[in-house]
Amino acid sequence: MRLNVDQLANFLQQQKSIPRVFLLSGDEPYQIMESADTIRQYSKENSFVEREVLHADASFNWGTLLGSSNSLSLFSEKKLIDLRIETKTPGKQGSQAIRDYMDNPPEDKILLIQMPKLVGNARNAAWVKSIESRGVLIQIWELSPAQTMAWISKQLRQQGMRASADAVRLLTERVEGNLLAASQEISKLKLLFHKDDKQETLIDEEQVLAAVSDSSRFSIFDLSNAVMMGDVHRVQHIHHNLKEEGVPIQLILWTLSDLSRQLYSASFNLKNGMQASQILSRMPKPRQKPFQQAMQRMQQANWPIILKMNSDIDRLSKGQGEIANKGLGRVWSDLLELSLLLAGTEIIPTQ
Repeated sequence: MRLNVDQLANFLQQQKSIPRVFLLSGDEPYQIMESADTIRQYSKENSFVEREVLHADASFNWGTLLGSSNSLSLFSEKKLIDLRIETKTPGKQGSQAIRDYMDNPPEDKILLIQMPKLVGNARNAAWVKSIESRGVLIQIWELSPAQTMAWISKQLRQQGMRASADAVRLLTERVEGNLLAASQEISKLKLLFHKDDKQETLIDEEQVLAAVSDSSRFSIFDLSNAVMMGDVHRVQHIHHNLKEEGVPIQLILWTLSDLSRQLYSASFNLKNGMQASQILSRMPKPRQKPFQQAMQRMQQANWPIILKMNSDIDRLSKGQGEIANKGLGRVWSDLLELSLLLAGTEIIPTQ
């Protein structure tokens, strides 16, 4: 079966029998990531709890796929095989291995294949046709400007916001087709303007402009880049400027928490065999080099401490926790400590 990416969630909800093979093909990383997450969550909900990740590069032994399909799960649980094909085609051996798998897909396995966009004759290859006939094929394309506007409008509604046409157009022009950047901008708009007690917040062009100018004037993303590069002096300088300019604490904490989650996820995936190139391919090119530096540096980081610090600062900024009476000064101090920790500097805890 061939599906559009926006049909996937409803398709899965309506299935009485569980599809055994999924192929995601395309070069738009955000939609691939979201679709893969949807399939992984669907697998968990249907008791396919165990997960095995296979990275199929040019030297990959395709016999591994057959071995994984025939192996018993460690805890006798159903398994999701997460196959990442990192070349344009699986090649002759890979094509045959996938066709052999499709001839008799095991009942206790779900195979999720992710790969770059199928081009030319590859779209009509026998292994692709076998998946289309017995599994689910989703080809993911980059969105046109009009499609990006529709996508942004939908994402805003899902976050409790409704934007004017001019606001959506402005945001679309700013992100230039980068859906990951669009998602981050939408999160920022929600943080700055949406109130939890409102069912829906109207976002206009002025608010989009304000959010964009804030990020430029206050160097929110400059802070993130300085942290990733491990530039301690620049981190301290930007932190001081943000504090003096009165940048909302929640905006800085959101930036650092988002970076913490991304680096923690990257560290976890690297330790479990994922290639750095696969992780970096999911983010905008200007961000890849600094993120790679941070990712390598943070392999041995004390992640329980870092994640707990994110949580503690969040509670403290809301007037909660044991040291809530320390005021905004303590929040700013903790934000600097968190920034320096992520930049690779050891911190002596303060009381």
